Amino acid sequence: MPLQSAANPSENSTAELVLCRYCDLLQELPPLADGQEADCQRCGHELDARQKESALRPILYALSALFMLLLTNLFPFIGMDAAGNSREMDFLDTSAVLLDEDYPWLALLVWLFIQAIPAFCMTAIIYLKLGMFYRLPALVQVARMLYTLKPWSMVDIFLIGLIVSFVKLLTHFEISLGMSFWAFCLFCVLHLRTFQVIDRHELWSRIAPAPQPVAGKIAGQTGLSQGLKVCSCCTALVPIEQKQCSRCKTRVHQRIPNSIQKTVALLITASILYIPANTLVMMETVSLGESIYSTIVSGIILMWLEGSYPVAIVVLLASVVIPIAKIVVMFWLTYLTTLPLSERSKHGTWVYPVVDWIGRWSMVDVLVVAILAALVRFDAMVGVYPGAATFVFAAVVIITMFAAMSFDPRLLWDPSPEEQLEQQRE
Repeated sequence: MPLQSAANPSENSTAELVLCRYCDLLQELPPLADGQEADCQRCGHELDARQKESALRPILYALSALFMLLLTNLFPFIGMDAAGNSREMDFLDTSAVLLDEDYPWLALLVWLFIQAIPAFCMTAIIYLKLGMFYRLPALVQVARMLYTLKPWSMVDIFLIGLIVSFVKLLTHFEISLGMSFWAFCLFCVLHLRTFQVIDRHELWSRIAPAPQPVAGKIAGQTGLSQGLKVCSCCTALVPIEQKQCSRCKTRVHQRIPNSIQKTVALLITASILYIPANTLVMMETVSLGESIYSTIVSGIILMWLEGSYPVAIVVLLASVVIPIAKIVVMFWLTYLTTLPLSERSKHGTWVYPVVDWIGRWSMVDVLVVAILAALVRFDAMVGVYPGAATFVFAAVVIITMFAAMSFDPRLLWDPSPEEQLEQQRE
């Protein structure tokens, strides 16, 4: 439900003042019933959502997810048969084989994205929820790490990568799915569901009370005009003159320092790296002593010619369309901040979260190469090895994710530098 502005927060003592982290509008957040959500009245983004059984359900989902992850590592993950030669891959082999083949950085990325970070997130949620009932140490630090690492948990992307890999292999090999594969599928579902039933605002309010510097503040106006800023970590209101959030100790800025400069620099870097990512070898396939080299584009063309149209489209979207679209859209958003307020497109407000979220899906192609490299190992008969483009393309994806994180969407609602100078002169 959209929020209503109030002239004075004291008129409704049960309401809490909150700042939208996308448009910087100060609004009253009324008490919400289970299942209700509150959206920003200016930009429409979610401010808070009350979940049913907010303490118990996340614990149960997270515990179930961790149990499924344990099962995933205990049994065979995938089996493959080629001309009478069979091979089984455990879940850990995805990174272990890469490490054995002298690809330590790729092995580390895969291990972090699909094992370490997801496991930590589930454990952190259990710890934080138990902290609502028991006095546990370091709750604030754990919560900060949870929301810092959350975007880097990519188990859902890895699952899509598995499906793409299977389609590639089915034309040449017989694939059998072990118990661990189905456990991993359940882990993905439970992992995503756990984050869905977590209410960030309510979680932080249970960890520590939010400071409320609201004396004389008026809902319906920007926080910047009233000397307030919002903590990006715990959503608490912080006076402009205060450098750190008093609740989570995170350094808080009115706007992300040098946001546009950082974003543009990262986007330029990603654009330059995207050229070798498409020209260098993405994957080397060795069959009976003969090597076949494929780039991103040639791999897509080959899958299309083989009739794997859905997979070719998925890889095309993940490796070509999404990275280019994200870079172009982010450049467009930075350009919008230089225009007068009257000339800006309000579409940028909802485009930014979409671009920020979808950019991580470009990691599909990197994970596909890692999966194939771990699975296709038949000595001198056939083998798959990552090419230089794998590392470069992974760098492109990571850099564009940092570019989105460095962009401050509140700048889309702020006056342009020229308008600010005119206001100062007046």
